Formats: sequence, structure tokens, C-alpha cells
Amino acid sequence: MIARKMKRHLDSDVVRLSDVEALIGKDVEIIVLEDSPAAQSVDAELRKRIRGSAKGTVWVSPEFDEPLPDDVLSTFYQ
Repeated sequence: MIARKMKRHLDSDVVRLSDVEALIGKDVEIIVLEDSPAAQSVDAELRKRIRGSAKGTVWVSPEFDEPLPDDVLSTFYQ
């Protein structure tokens, strides 16, 4: 897979791209990302975290900090 990043200002419904001659005739996927203040505020809202909002929903085993058994540890170093 080859990824190409190009920034363009759209002033019509036709988008002209350069440096894509090698892709002509191939299946491609085009992803459009909008760079606007509205899009950035939505992203900021998604990342906002409220301290304590998961209180009572997370459980940690009392053995959490104990060493792992050797057979489990050996799988990490294969």
C-alpha cells in the first residue's frame, strides 16, 4: 500500500491531483479530511475526559501487581 498526502484548497467540485499518474487504472481509496474549526471542536469534545466518570465500573484483581508465571512470561520473549 502506498499513501500520499496532498493538501488542496477546494474551489469547485472537480479535484485535480498531481503525481498520481502511476495510480491511473488501479483501485484506490480516497479519504477526505476537513480541516476546519468546527471539525477541530468536535475532535476536542471527543477527547475531553471527566475525572472519576468510570468510578465503580473498573475492577482490578488483588493479584494485579504480582509477577507473572514463567510459562506466561516465556511467551513474551519468543
